[in-house]
Amino acid sequence: MGSHMEEDILEKDFRMLTSLGCGSFGEVKLACHLPTHTRVAVKVLEKNTNSVADISTEVNILQSLEHRNIVRFFDMIDTLSTTYVIMEYVAGEDLESCLRALGYLKEEEARGIFRQVVSAVHFLHQRHIAHRDIKLENILVDAAGNAKLCNFGMAIEITEGQMLQEICGSLLYWAPEILARKPYDGLAGDMWSLGIVLYVLVTGHFPYMEETLEGMHRLITTTVCPIPYHLSKPCHIIIARLLMVPTWYRFTICQLVERAWLGPIQEHVLPATKEILPRVVETMCTIGYTCEEIVSSLTHRREDKRVTATCNILKYQLSESQ
Repeated sequence: MGSHMEEDILEKDFRMLTSLGCGSFGEVKLACHLPTHTRVAVKVLEKNTNSVADISTEVNILQSLEHRNIVRFFDMIDTLSTTYVIMEYVAGEDLESCLRALGYLKEEEARGIFRQVVSAVHFLHQRHIAHRDIKLENILVDAAGNAKLCNFGMAIEITEGQMLQEICGSLLYWAPEILARKPYDGLAGDMWSLGIVLYVLVTGHFPYMEETLEGMHRLITTTVCPIPYHLSKPCHIIIARLLMVPTWYRFTICQLVERAWLGPIQEHVLPATKEILPRVVETMCTIGYTCEEIVSSLTHRREDKRVTATCNILKYQLSESQ
């Protein structure tokens, strides 16, 4: 339930700067977190257009994820009419914008970005989380070539063997079983979307293009995916196995990470929190927080909304610098 107190925190601790983009859910804004002078991305979710349950699901999933190739969650501010999700700001652009300027990537360049996206999806699928909206626009890349998966508004945690019914995501990335309006495996749907991403990265265009669900389903199920000859055989095989219509032939994420073409996927290591916390406390004391506020928030005895974002931002910055 939102409160006026959290509206005050939003006004005191954040300065909204500019819009970063809009989607069906609402708007993402660039803001400055004033206590740490850090630029953050703020997803603005109006409660009259987004259900409280959907907002809660997205926040709960984001809070549980800590991976170098997934946009980091810092805090949520819940006012009476709006939920503000405070996240890491990636200074760069999404892959769709990159390809609009470049056309397509050489296989070697595509491999480096795709490997990072695969690492993020592997992390999700190990935790039985289906993203359900993997597409070029939801992959952010900074100037150093670091890729981050974002936008978890359609993500869902699923149980073993659970089949989903809800159609969500983008038409050009939908797996054929979703287009057929059949109950589908969310993880297998993500793998098809990964195949589309890789195909577009290395060719500059989509393998299948129609304007309707029926048209897309008919095209996919009656034609062979045209894979260009300039691609290496290992890359060709990955695309072909990701874009398999029968899900039992389609690569799972565990099969994909074993492909030699991807190269070594960096093992996910949790940051050394015990080493970071003393430095977080020290920094927070220098910018005006009291020891009582910090300890109460860190031990979760009494969550102080003024402290949470600052603590999480500093922990993230220090873990990234290690």
